[in-house]
Amino acid sequence: MAVVFNPDTVTMQDAKTGEIPFNSSEQIITDVKNGSALMKLAKAVPMTKPIEEFTYMSGVGAYWVNEAERIQTSKPTFIHAKMYAHKMGVIIPTTVENLKYSVTDFFSLMQAEIAEAFYKKFDEAGFTGTNSPYTQSILSAATAAGNTVDESGNKYDDINQAIALIEENDLDPNGLATIRKQRAKYRATKDNNGMPIFNSANSNNVDDILGLPIAYVPKDAFGSSEAVEYVGDWDKVYYGILSGIEFTVLTEATLTTVEDEDGNNINLAERDMAAIKATFSVGFMVAKDEAFSVVKPATAPSGN
Repeated sequence: MAVVFNPDTVTMQDAKTGEIPFNSSEQIITDVKNGSALMKLAKAVPMTKPIEEFTYMSGVGAYWVNEAERIQTSKPTFIHAKMYAHKMGVIIPTTVENLKYSVTDFFSLMQAEIAEAFYKKFDEAGFTGTNSPYTQSILSAATAAGNTVDESGNKYDDINQAIALIEENDLDPNGLATIRKQRAKYRATKDNNGMPIFNSANSNNVDDILGLPIAYVPKDAFGSSEAVEYVGDWDKVYYGILSGIEFTVLTEATLTTVEDEDGNNINLAERDMAAIKATFSVGFMVAKDEAFSVVKPATAPSGN
């Protein structure tokens, strides 16, 4: 007789690999979406396969028509694009005592840590292209379009110029991504009429500057050495999540990316520890380079 896997009673020690229970997986993915600045700005599309294909149509024209006159037919241009999903993994050390929790209870305990690791890594890849499997980033798109601004001492001028670069391509910027320390500069800046350019959030609203809502990126995921603001028409960038989250329990590995207080790699067996490797697949695609601009520090290195 087959044994039914029950994540509420089976411990992590007994479930070395598998899928995170559906409710926990959905909640972690929700936390990733809420924590990721890029996912808040970009358009989400469903992904049913590792390569999701899109078709865009442009160039459709209208004509003035006299009574009984045949309507002319325009020839639209079809743009075919593909978004690739790539697997993202995080490894989180834990104690062997935590393996005694049920699968459900364990992932409830580790939910925040897993979500934070995922959204920081996704934002880092999508904004700057750092350690990224994707062919593009917002930084590389803006740089390729020539939409870069060197930061000056006046944030009104910086952001106004970044907006103008996008508007020159007949596009409408609808959001800005930055790090929280920039708020001090925004609060200190007035427009040409002496009015503040920054509005703090109230009620259910979000912070905005020059009418653009702001999404804040964690400092260690932003790459502030290369950019201080990303401005864009965020309807021109897409992401998609392919599947739920899977996990593997590690008890014998040496974690080469994690160091102890002495700077040594952590050997799980020697320290009587365990680690959880969690993975899921997410796609990312920039549809139009000229829809984005970036404000760079004056001494920033060239974009990737």
